[in-house]
Amino acid sequence: MSVGRNIKKFCDQVGITNRELARLSKIPESTINTIIADKSDPKASNLKKIIIALGVSADTILFDETDMGTNGDLKILFREVERFEGKEREQLKDMLKMMIVHNKSKELVRD
Repeated sequence: MSVGRNIKKFCDQVGITNRELARLSKIPESTINTIIADKSDPKASNLKKIIIALGVSADTILFDETDMGTNGDLKILFREVERFEGKEREQLKDMLKMMIVHNKSKELVRD
């Protein structure tokens, strides 16, 4: 597991630099650089600020895919979905049901 590498991966995905992450998280850029270079682990308070600034869950920063095991990405997504409420939650459930029906239809056609 490399917290710094995971932070860098998400910075690259959203297209922000270390300087921008420092500004968004209100953490000195030198501290961000040290964390991303894996020269030190972030303090819990800084880790929280980074996670909020990147808009990701703690799991995605703390664990690599291999740490999460099979379907780790789905576990993270479903944890996030648990926070949905009302209409958004119902829409997501409907979308998942449609995808499941679509996939089962494809399986039946193949058989």
